[in-house]
Amino acid sequence: MKNLLIASLLGCALTFPAFAAQPAAPAAASAEVAAPLSQGEVRKIDLAGQKITLRHGPIDSVGMPPMTMVFSVRDAALLEGIKTGDKVRFQVEQQGSQFVVTELQAAE
Repeated sequence: MKNLLIASLLGCALTFPAFAAQPAAPAAASAEVAAPLSQGEVRKIDLAGQKITLRHGPIDSVGMPPMTMVFSVRDAALLEGIKTGDKVRFQVEQQGSQFVVTELQAAE
């Protein structure tokens, strides 16, 4: 009985290719691609409020044009070693009505 069931399932898989095992998609195609970092210049840092003011170019990940604006920072540790006037590269996520810096590094 077990062999008959296996043979029937195998027959269905061969008859209906959609049910046959499909090769796995390449890892790059299935993995979410991170957005490139945006460029900016630090205008002000508020350590206590975990905020940073950046003059920046376009931020493609959230569809924002170039401007100067205040961003919340996900983790205050991101602000360590950064000072006013520094050129930086950063990533932003929209969380509700706020835009939050999730990655921040000095530009090289």
